[in-house]
Amino acid sequence: MGRREEGFIRAIAAGRTWQEAARDTGLPEERATAFLESVARFAGSVTAPMEFGLPEVAASSGAGDDAASRQPYVEVVIYTDGASKGNPGPSGAGGVILTPDGETIEEFREHLGRTTNNVAEYEAVRIGLARALALGARRVTVRLDSELVSNQLTGRYRVKDTKLIDRYLEVGQLLSRLDSVKFETIPREKNTRADKLAQIGARMGR
Repeated sequence: MGRREEGFIRAIAAGRTWQEAARDTGLPEERATAFLESVARFAGSVTAPMEFGLPEVAASSGAGDDAASRQPYVEVVIYTDGASKGNPGPSGAGGVILTPDGETIEEFREHLGRTTNNVAEYEAVRIGLARALALGARRVTVRLDSELVSNQLTGRYRVKDTKLIDRYLEVGQLLSRLDSVKFETIPREKNTRADKLAQIGARMGR
């Protein structure tokens, strides 16, 4: 969980509405609603996002929501991608979470505001891992087409860009909660589904 999400939950616990908490902590609305849905599924105590006062458009985050609420997925495969229209510019994160057999569990797409492509790539990995943990995952394979992000997260490259250090640390916190994780760099043409979702996320802020 990132610092913004932690502040977001504390603000809600203090009596702020989710919209006020998102504004106070600088958490984008789409990210806030997706985070609450993940928490709801993980806790198992909330049957619908409307119990948090979320808008109806947030009631479904993608394929497999019903299945995700019924059973844990101990091992998953995540395809992630980030998109930035302008680099920096309007950006989005997208991804698909599947079983090892290729069954879709869920998809996600989020608007990230104005940022760079590398930040968007990191955010896609972070969101995918957070959702996988909420599903009960302990073993994860992450497939992405960003060699930079993959090599930084596996320790092959150092993180020199100050804009990426916080993202790197946030992802690291999530990785520490897993039993095992593997990063695989794949060609862009094998990541088209996540790419389309990231492109949709980038356009959501328009």
